[in-house]
Amino acid sequence: MGGSGARAGNAGSFGAEGAGGVRDLGRAFTRAIPPACDADPLWKSAPAGDAGRIELSLEVDERGHVTGFEVETRTPPRALVSLARRTVAMLEAGTFALGPGGLARGSQRLEISARVSELDAEEEEAARSFGLRYTWEAGRGTASFTQVGGRRVDVSVRMVRVAVATAAAP
Repeated sequence: MGGSGARAGNAGSFGAEGAGGVRDLGRAFTRAIPPACDADPLWKSAPAGDAGRIELSLEVDERGHVTGFEVETRTPPRALVSLARRTVAMLEAGTFALGPGGLARGSQRLEISARVSELDAEEEEAARSFGLRYTWEAGRGTASFTQVGGRRVDVSVRMVRVAVATAAAP
């Protein structure tokens, strides 16, 4: 996958600062988009150009597991809802932190937008040779994939807000 995202800034990667195997949720979500969605047939039928925007909240339990998501956008584009569903499914086995404070129950709200373009055969070959790509830094990321047949999808992800549940007083 895109090596550019794997080292794009240390903020949010936690590493030695946090529990082993705990990953930044926004980075992991963005990284999972290309392999989760490159074969999704909804992108083949999406018109070229702006594919819309969606806001969603990813729910995380106290153990750092993604328990689901909620679409916050009225009448969201089908392809973006499918992107969210497929990407969240790839994250089910992981452990994620909502921020550098460690594991906590809460949610992370993301804004996702996409653009579809048609590539000619030469452009498609060049794009596919770069593989599935992503970047993430300072709460913003991009992901892209090219489907067989020349459909390229460029996705932008922006972290809108993090809400951490507070423990009830005894």
